[in-house]
Amino acid sequence: MGSRWEFNPTNDYHFELFSDKNGFTDDTICTIAVADAILHHSQDYGKYIHEWSRKYPCPMGGYGGRFAQWVKSDKPEPYGSYGNGSAMRVSPVAWAFHRRDTVLKAAEQTAECTHNHPEGIKGAQTVALAICRALQLRKLNLKAHDVVRIVIAECLDYSGYSIDIHKKDVENKFDETCQNTVPVALWIISQSKGFEDAIRRAVSLGADADTLGAIVGSIAEAIWGIPEEIRVSVLSYLDDSMRNVLSKWRKSELLKTIDIKTFIEKYIDYFLTKFDPNSSSYYDLFDSPSFPDECWSLGFEMDCGKSFIAAYGHEAWNSHRELSSVIDKADDIIILGFALFSQWRYFNHWSYGPATEEDKEWFLIILRRMQELIK
Repeated sequence: MGSRWEFNPTNDYHFELFSDKNGFTDDTICTIAVADAILHHSQDYGKYIHEWSRKYPCPMGGYGGRFAQWVKSDKPEPYGSYGNGSAMRVSPVAWAFHRRDTVLKAAEQTAECTHNHPEGIKGAQTVALAICRALQLRKLNLKAHDVVRIVIAECLDYSGYSIDIHKKDVENKFDETCQNTVPVALWIISQSKGFEDAIRRAVSLGADADTLGAIVGSIAEAIWGIPEEIRVSVLSYLDDSMRNVLSKWRKSELLKTIDIKTFIEKYIDYFLTKFDPNSSSYYDLFDSPSFPDECWSLGFEMDCGKSFIAAYGHEAWNSHRELSSVIDKADDIIILGFALFSQWRYFNHWSYGPATEEDKEWFLIILRRMQELIK
């Protein structure tokens, strides 16, 4: 949508989204390449980016000078770039991997084959983190404005970027660096009300329209989703090779994750019908090898109960009776998810002896409160 405006900038918010002057760009090609590498279970992102870029030597808008040289080289090496090209192609890793540390590592790998400067890597990681956290938070049935608030806060904390930005300082300023593009993208997301609104704000800024649009769009999709009419229109600009990758991508097992409602119902049922304190050890607690991955996909982390204890006290952490007395005050589903995951880790890895009916009740109290919060 921003392709036709890269070198013909507009400040018209109501610009025409699609026309015969639009087309796919280097941003499209490199993002498809990253997705293709993931589908082939490869961490050699440079190989796939190189091959796909060579397949399309003259995309709309062309390639940046140093990247173009990298594409032409038979022995491509990273060249210390901190350009925004690392941030515009990273989105697939946030959809395919669910643990924060895994997403950040994969984002680094997608960047370092070309953009191995610390700023180039940080830009890619920050965008990947934004998408990953937005996808996780959406599964918790949070309202979009809460998702935006949390995502922006976590990304700023991770990156050290500032979004204390005035429009007059960035409007019509063509800047290809990560450190001056990714903060602007986050600033736009913080002000937007939906996917199309975010895209229009990005493109009409009159800056690096296609790349800023690609970065903003990748985050916006994770928060609001893409309207169907826009999705269909965008796909019409891609060729068969690209659409083939996207078709495989949509069907990939990597994208299949659990939603919070199903997660809660699954483990309430487990405790009520399958878990027997008289015959189960702590090691058997949550007899499901998928439990950790499901927690990570929902954005829950093991924090040893720190966030729960800070909010509700040690007594509620250690006793189901004390937990019952404060559970009605627990209104943060993320803290409850952290507590659930952390207690599982404690029981499965550090405790000895038989599990008890009290242990079962502690988990059921947490799960039932989470169920109330998502209604």
